[in-house]
Amino acid sequence: MPAPSPKRPRSLIELLRKRIIDAIGIVAGPGTWCVVVADRPSLSIVSTVLKMHAIMEHNVVAVQLLSRSRQPYPEMDAVYILVPTADSVARAVEDFSPAPGAGRPRARKYARAHLLFTGALPEPLLARLRSSPAAPYIRTVSELFIEYNPIESRVFLTTPSEHPFHALYSPHALHAMAADLDSAADRVLSAVVSLGIRPHIRYYRPPPAAAAYEAPPGAMPAMGRAPACPRIAEAMAARIQAKLDEHQAREQSGRERPMEGPFPSVIIVLDRSVDMYAPLLHEFTYQAIVHDLIDLEGGTKYAYDITTAAGQPRHIEAELSEQSDLLWEKYRHWHISDLSQRLADKFEELVEGNASIRAAVDG
Repeated sequence: MPAPSPKRPRSLIELLRKRIIDAIGIVAGPGTWCVVVADRPSLSIVSTVLKMHAIMEHNVVAVQLLSRSRQPYPEMDAVYILVPTADSVARAVEDFSPAPGAGRPRARKYARAHLLFTGALPEPLLARLRSSPAAPYIRTVSELFIEYNPIESRVFLTTPSEHPFHALYSPHALHAMAADLDSAADRVLSAVVSLGIRPHIRYYRPPPAAAAYEAPPGAMPAMGRAPACPRIAEAMAARIQAKLDEHQAREQSGRERPMEGPFPSVIIVLDRSVDMYAPLLHEFTYQAIVHDLIDLEGGTKYAYDITTAAGQPRHIEAELSEQSDLLWEKYRHWHISDLSQRLADKFEELVEGNASIRAAVDG
C-alpha cells in the first residue's frame, strides 16, 4: 500500500498568524493578562497578518512600541516581539535595569519578560541577556522565525532594502550586496522553518563566458568592467544552505524545535539576468492593471471619493487582500479580457434573477 501523501502546508499568511498567536497564547492563558511590546520592524511584520483587535482578543491589555515612552504594567508579564539586534535587546533589558546614577532603583515596567525573536538570536546577544540585570525576570526566550512579509497566501517578500536592484547589480554598490543577500537568506530561512520543510537548493549558474570577470570580494570593478552576469544566484544559494545547515545543527543541539515534514520541496534560486525581457513586458492580469491605474498604499490599500444618490460626498477607504476581498483573491490573476467577460456574464445572471434590478436596468 502506498504511503499517504503528506498534508499540504497552509498558506504563509495563516502560518505566520498562527505562530504569533500561539506564542502569545502560551503566556496569556485563560485568566491571565499580558502586555505585548514590539520594536518597529517586528510590529511591521505582525501588522501584515494581524489587526490590533485580533491580538487584544487573546488576553492582551495593550500593544506597545518598544522605542516609545510606555505606561508600565508592573503586575503583568510582557511578551516582547523583537528583531534579534543589539539595539532591541538593550531596550528590553533597560525595562528591568536600575536607573544609572540614581539614588534608588528604577521600578520595573513589567513583572516578567517573555522574549520572542523574529529570527535566530546570535550567541553574543543570548550571553548578554544571561548576564544582564533583566536575567532574573526573563522567563522564556524563543525564536519564531517570522522574518518574511507574506503579501499573498503563496507569495512573500525577502527584499531587505529600499533599492535591491541597485544593491545587487550596480558596480558602485558592492558594499551593500553582501548585506542584502545575507538579509534575504534570513527571510528565506524563516519561511522554510515556518513551512516545516527540508528543501534541496538548486540555483542558476551562468555560462563561464558570461561570468568571465568578477571583481574581488569588497573591491570596486574598474570603470566599464562591471560583471556582465554576476553570480548572484550562486551566492544566494550558498547563504541559504549555510543558514539551513546552521539551523539543523541548532536542532541537534536541542536549542531549536525540530522541523516537521519532510515535505518534498526544492528551492530554485534565480536572478534577474536569467530573463532580461520580463521587466519590460506589460502584464494584462487584473492585478497588474489595478497596480497601473490605482495608487495603492502598501500595495493593498486605496481611497477614493464618491457622491451618494442623495448628492452627499463620501470618502471610502478599501483594502485589496485575501482576508477582506474574496473576489480579489479569486480573480486577481485572470487576464483582463477574460475577467471583463466573466463580470459581464455574472451581471447578466444577477439582473435575470432579481426583478427589481431588472426593472431599474430596463427603466
